[in-house]
Amino acid sequence: MTRPTRPAGRQRPGGAFGPARDETRNARIINAVLDLIVESGYADLTMGAVAARAGVAKATVYRRWASREDLVADALESIMLPAVPAAGVAAAGTLREDLVATLTHSSACLHPRERRFSAVLATATASHPQIADTLRERYIAGQREGIVSCLRRAQERGELTAQRVERLLAPGRLEIAAAVAVLVLQEDLLGAVLDAEGIARLVDQVLLPLVGGTPSS
Repeated sequence: MTRPTRPAGRQRPGGAFGPARDETRNARIINAVLDLIVESGYADLTMGAVAARAGVAKATVYRRWASREDLVADALESIMLPAVPAAGVAAAGTLREDLVATLTHSSACLHPRERRFSAVLATATASHPQIADTLRERYIAGQREGIVSCLRRAQERGELTAQRVERLLAPGRLEIAAAVAVLVLQEDLLGAVLDAEGIARLVDQVLLPLVGGTPSS
């Protein structure tokens, strides 16, 4: 999946306020954000706590990120999913096979910490609207893009009409949003992480009936 374009000027440039960036140090800071939000939630996250967990000075964090929101946005970007390998796309001969391969790939790419991080952020959106925007732009958009790509390929194969695909992608339609919600919140909604069989059931019982495809018999 294509990563969203990073907003210009969001991070302060390395070297302008201190020494050149140490990418290893940046990784420690991002890992600290992931750990702290999973452990304590977004509301309790502070730049000082991140610095302490990462083993750096608070000024070091501020030289790289101007605010807590910017830092969390980069943490979300760090767990963006890589695209489904081309071989997997080529092997999918039907919309069902394509969706199963894409959603299995999406679920498998996230380790438990990263999956929990996205779920905790999702629960924080009601009281922190800026996090809702970040989550939509940085993470949910990537999940949605994977499903949309499956629909476009199904259209090319003749499984779905162009009119049907355009209706599914129209503003206000909920079919794709419902599937993405289950993926993002699967542990909270279902009490477990979906395995390969569970992903197939999600496709057959939820997604394909919603988009008008043919479930497995």
